[in-house]
Amino acid sequence: MNRQMKYSFFILLLVGFVSTNTGNGKKFLELPALFSDNMVLQQQFGVSFWGKATPGLQVSVKGSWGNSGNTSVKDDSTWILKLKTPKAGGPFTVSLQVGDSTITYKNVLVGEVWICSGQSNMEMPLAGWPPNDTIGYSAQEIKNATYADLRLFTVTRAYSDKPEANCLGTWIECTPQAASKFSATAFFFGKKLDQELKIPIGLIHSSWGGTAVEAWIGKKSLSTIDKFQDILKKIQESRPAIKQIDQWLKSHPVIDVSTKDPRNIWKEI
Repeated sequence: MNRQMKYSFFILLLVGFVSTNTGNGKKFLELPALFSDNMVLQQQFGVSFWGKATPGLQVSVKGSWGNSGNTSVKDDSTWILKLKTPKAGGPFTVSLQVGDSTITYKNVLVGEVWICSGQSNMEMPLAGWPPNDTIGYSAQEIKNATYADLRLFTVTRAYSDKPEANCLGTWIECTPQAASKFSATAFFFGKKLDQELKIPIGLIHSSWGGTAVEAWIGKKSLSTIDKFQDILKKIQESRPAIKQIDQWLKSHPVIDVSTKDPRNIWKEI
């Protein structure tokens, strides 16, 4: 994997937002969930920070190692800047100031960051899927899985018919509890890097068992392949229905089926 491919996630990753939107035309600030306490930043690199805020506000990001970056919020409410990182080390703090709002990220490490993705063989957690799908010696591995310099971020499953700037997840230190639920393959990979390189390691896990590779490829690339033209057309035509489904799901987070007639439950819902 070349350097550009490895770190392109700083621009393109699905991200969730931490929002301080006040509404009513007042100042607001939205930040990706990818930026949080315990995060790992790529060493000796111009790491991108981005988000949304009230147009015209000044934005600055400063690392406790001494480097900083500055920009202003564009008319479309977006902003992006780069922060130069030092050699591997930490813990550091990173302070983000947008207008008169300041957020400080703590326990930040600088090291090597990797995206770990795939199907079920990548998704399978260290604890396995018992009773049939288990991992040898996993109990012992989980018991000993306390690695302060190994940080984990799991992207929660989500689907969309268009690119999104939205996901759920947060950076956490590797502990027995965290490791047991994390990708087994990614864990062993990160553990080996941590032990051999002896620098902080950040793993971003984004897997979905059984998904076809086409689901991870953008429209622009798929549109160059003839056999996908009909599929892309159907996706385009289905957008109104998908929007209705999403709105319905948001308005029905929980449905009490105990009071429903099982013979007509779908009609009632």
